[in-house]
Amino acid sequence: MPVPLPGLTVAPLEVDPAEVLARVPAAPGVGQFLGPEGRNLLLAPAANLRKWAGTHLGRGKPPPPGRRPKTNLSGIATSLAWARTANPFAQRLLYERLAAPLIPRAERRDLKPPAFVHLDPDQRFPRVTVRGADQGPAGLFGPFRNRRAAEKARDAVNHVFALRPCDHTFEPDPSLPLGLGCLYAQVRSCAAPCLSRLSEEDYRALAARGAAWLAEPAGRDDDPAQVPATVRRVQGTLAVVVGVGRKELGLYPVREGHVLDDAAVSAPADEIDAAVARLAWPAAVRPDDWPWLAAWIASSRGRGTYVPVTDPGDRAGLAAALRASLPARFARPSGGGNVGTSRGEA
Repeated sequence: MPVPLPGLTVAPLEVDPAEVLARVPAAPGVGQFLGPEGRNLLLAPAANLRKWAGTHLGRGKPPPPGRRPKTNLSGIATSLAWARTANPFAQRLLYERLAAPLIPRAERRDLKPPAFVHLDPDQRFPRVTVRGADQGPAGLFGPFRNRRAAEKARDAVNHVFALRPCDHTFEPDPSLPLGLGCLYAQVRSCAAPCLSRLSEEDYRALAARGAAWLAEPAGRDDDPAQVPATVRRVQGTLAVVVGVGRKELGLYPVREGHVLDDAAVSAPADEIDAAVARLAWPAAVRPDDWPWLAAWIASSRGRGTYVPVTDPGDRAGLAAALRASLPARFARPSGGGNVGTSRGEA
């Protein structure tokens, strides 16, 4: 079934605020306080909408000594609006959709362009670099929350696979002064293709191993803890974000950085094949969602929920990949269903 984003329920605060609060669900969602002429006063995601609204109407518990109390809006707020959401991703998606017309993206200090690491094993002497997505998706791995996180992943790959950290252009020669004077080559933290310690073919094979490790770090024997488990290969333009609720899954198609919420579908975990069969990736009509989507993927809630789609026609393969991303609580005993344990939670 489709997963439309919920609409806001709006209640005037001219009546007793206690009556309004009694209507607000004590559940996760997005809340908004409106002032005169319907102007936005506060918009926020909340783990408990009733508690969140009460604290901003002066009805919450007193804050601990020394901590600033929540802003009391009871004197200026004219209405309270809220919407309950089915899963954390739907909550973030609804918040972003509501915030977009209120706050220009350029003024949002919490949103920065995501960073990626780039490694192309087909280059003559491949190296890992950090870049944005503006140069195309080929060879990119990520996204990372910021450049610093991507630099840590780059250093981890260089440490494990001894890829060259330099950007020099050279012709390999065992007596090359450039290589003989390089500290990385001296301490052998670099495979030193400049000194012909490896053939060009063997060095590219080493880089290919590094690219495979970046694509699925949790499946490698080399220390995967050095690279966040959120790293995913971004070779294609399509993906699916799995929004996990209590009993159902929300499958949100992503196309070229746009979350296509109008094409999202939901289903119980044991009906994931039927849900995948209904997925589609229509043309996007909204601005690209990468800045906030990258932050979601890198967060603890979003980790492992972003599944790249290399072949949209292979629905069986996509269903299997989505099952592998599910939390352990959706796993079935052996022979008791087709939902497997998540790789990250096994």
